Amino acid sequence: MTDAKEITEAVQEQVLSALKVGQTAIVEGVRTWTDTVGNITPESMKTEAIPGLDALPDPKELMDVSFGFAEALLNTQKEFAQNLLAAVGTNGSSANEPVGKKS
Repeated sequence: MTDAKEITEAVQEQVLSALKVGQTAIVEGVRTWTDTVGNITPESMKTEAIPGLDALPDPKELMDVSFGFAEALLNTQKEFAQNLLAAVGTNGSSANEPVGKKS
């Protein structure tokens, strides 16, 4: 008999796999579109010709900062959930000892 953990892990793997397939298709579609539009766009309309564009923040840096925050937020939520489980004694920890504060 399959337990809930195995079912959950299998579903998670399927969701992540489907997500990766979809993301790959989107990236390839955007790459093809960008190449096609780039080839037919006059020089005067290319992004390099837009005044002030160089003053905008670097998109990769913004993405890194945003995902860094999301990662820190998720880690904080995980620690909170672990501390809640410890508080009710469901993981064998002392009810008075937070997970992150063990010696």
